Amino acid sequence: MKIKNLLLSIIDQVNREGAFRNIFVTHNALGIFSIHSHISSRSNKPKVEYSSKEAAQKSAQAMSQKMGVHFSVYKCAFCDGWHIGKNVQNKIVQPERVIKPQLPHIQNSYYEQLKNIGIVDFDAVLGKGIRGRTLSSHPWFLPRLKEAGIKNIIDLRTHDTSSKYEKLVIEAGMVFHHFEMDSKRTNDRVIIDELPELFKLLDKGSFFISCAMGLHRTDIALSIYYVFHPKVPEEFIPTLKGHRVNGKLRLDDIARRLNSLYRNLTEEDYNLLSLPKDYENEFMKRKKLLFKANSIF
Repeated sequence: MKIKNLLLSIIDQVNREGAFRNIFVTHNALGIFSIHSHISSRSNKPKVEYSSKEAAQKSAQAMSQKMGVHFSVYKCAFCDGWHIGKNVQNKIVQPERVIKPQLPHIQNSYYEQLKNIGIVDFDAVLGKGIRGRTLSSHPWFLPRLKEAGIKNIIDLRTHDTSSKYEKLVIEAGMVFHHFEMDSKRTNDRVIIDELPELFKLLDKGSFFISCAMGLHRTDIALSIYYVFHPKVPEEFIPTLKGHRVNGKLRLDDIARRLNSLYRNLTEEDYNLLSLPKDYENEFMKRKKLLFKANSIF
């Protein structure tokens, strides 16, 4: 912490409207002395640094309009820049925007053509593809998928995958893709490195994505796609089928993997995934929408 930055930070707080309340009542101003005013407590990474107060205010205004919460700017005591923050007392009360998940069968021709053929745990993935149990033991379904227009088979199994399934897919005239996916055993780096290719396939559509039971790993893959790929419209929330106990959504496994991936993203990963450097708020927002929508689905 440089003395100059500390003094500038204190001056900024003292000269604010409502400085007395911020310092002696709510104690919000004292937050400038915490390392978390510079390092995000969620990601453990430095917060976005703005070179001037004006630049930070412009970005804060845009974030406030988007999120419905007031964001303020402050001079950092630990670096030469300015940061954006918010606290419990300065939230703007606005009607909450209700986003309902897209029903699985809406505008999905693959689902409509194949919903009655008997694939276990079969369901739609937005309007782009379908999901279900891996068909390695039921290869007679593969030609039907091909006839319906499915071009890519995505296998999410880890240790239980084999070359047999790949051979069956190729013989049926489709392309086989394998991505390791689970809630905690697979290394984050293995998953992150494969995300650009996985997202590209999901964007193109005409796919059948599956894991051994067609439930848990598929849920995790689609959650990652929604939360880390902002090209997916906000309202296109995937349906989570497997992470449920007595009908209620169980968040632990999905949240653990999403948070772990976010903490391990590098600057290069941000570039490859086309994520803005200040993606933390969007990450938290999408995760909240995903869980909220599926908890009432």
